Amino acid sequence: MNINVCDNPIFVLGPPRSGTSMMQWALRQHPRLWGGQESDFLIPLVRHLRESFEFGNQRGKLHWLSGQGVSWEEFLYHVGLGINSLYMSRSEGLRWVEQTPEYTLHLDDMIRLFPGAQFVFMVRDGREVVTSLRNFVNPVEHRRACRIWHDFIQAGLDFKASQHGDQLLMVSYGDAVQKTEDELSRVYGFLGEAECEGSVEFIKAKEPINSSFSQNGESRERMGWKHWSDEERAYFDDMCGPLMGELGFR
Repeated sequence: MNINVCDNPIFVLGPPRSGTSMMQWALRQHPRLWGGQESDFLIPLVRHLRESFEFGNQRGKLHWLSGQGVSWEEFLYHVGLGINSLYMSRSEGLRWVEQTPEYTLHLDDMIRLFPGAQFVFMVRDGREVVTSLRNFVNPVEHRRACRIWHDFIQAGLDFKASQHGDQLLMVSYGDAVQKTEDELSRVYGFLGEAECEGSVEFIKAKEPINSSFSQNGESRERMGWKHWSDEERAYFDDMCGPLMGELGFR
C-alpha cells in the first residue's frame, strides 16, 4: 500500500456561525484543493490518545513508549500521518481542506497532529455570531452564545501569539462578503496558491450558507442584536467587549 500525505493541509476554523462553511466551500472551487464534510472525530480521538499515551507510560522504561523515548508530540505526529493519508485517499492527491469549527479549541493538538497545517481563522462581529447562534436550528441561550464567541476568538488569538502563529491567518467575514476579491487574494497569498475566480464567484453568487434566518438572513443576523434587552447587552459587553475592541469592532 502506498502512503501519501499532504505536507500542508488547510483547516478553516473560527467560532460557529462565522462563515467557516462559506470559506471552505469557496476554497473547494480551486482546482488544487479538495474538501468534504465536517469531521469532529479528532476531538474524542485526541482525548483517548492522551489516555492511551499515559497508560502506555505508566511502567516507565518497562513500557515501549517510555523505553523508546516517544514524546507526546512524536506520538501525535505519527497518528496524524495516518489520518492525513486517509484524507489523501479521498482527495485523490489534492491538497485537502477541513472545516470543523470545534477544532479551534484544540489548536495545540492540531498542530502536533499536522505540523505543516495552515489555519484560516474566520473572524465575525460577535454580535452577529451571538444573534445567529440564538436563532439557529438548535438555538443557543444568550449567555452561552456569548461565551462560545469569546472562547473561540481567544483560542485563535492565543495561537496567533504562539510560536506557530505564522501558520494562522485571521480573515474578516465582513471583508470576505463585501470585498471578496481582496480578501480571497490575501487568503490565497497566505496559502501559497494561485488565485481562483471560481472562489470569488461562489461567495458573490450564493445566498448565505446555513443562515439562521430563512429570508433576508444576512441583514437580520447583522442587525438582530439591536433587539437585545439591556441585560443581554450588558452581559455581552462584559464577556466580549474587550475582545471586540482588540479586533477593531465598534
